[in-house]
Amino acid sequence: MVDFRVLVKAVAASRIESIDPREIRCRIRGRIAALAGEPRPEGAEPLPGYAERFRIRLDRYRILYQIDDRRNTVTIFWLGNRRP
Repeated sequence: MVDFRVLVKAVAASRIESIDPREIRCRIRGRIAALAGEPRPEGAEPLPGYAERFRIRLDRYRILYQIDDRRNTVTIFWLGNRRP
């Protein structure tokens, strides 16, 4: 199995850093890091209309990302609160 490189867009990185409490922020970082080994984990759902974009949920947050199998990259492009 090939490990994927995880990239985080600036907007997603700033949203991650703004999450409080620190415990949840650390769990989100761990979940994102785990995508390097398994970019399509159980519970990941494809976004409607996009073949390579997925979402995963962690507590009340949703992580949106895109997988590029040719380049072996996972790009996190958005993180948001499911219920603002």
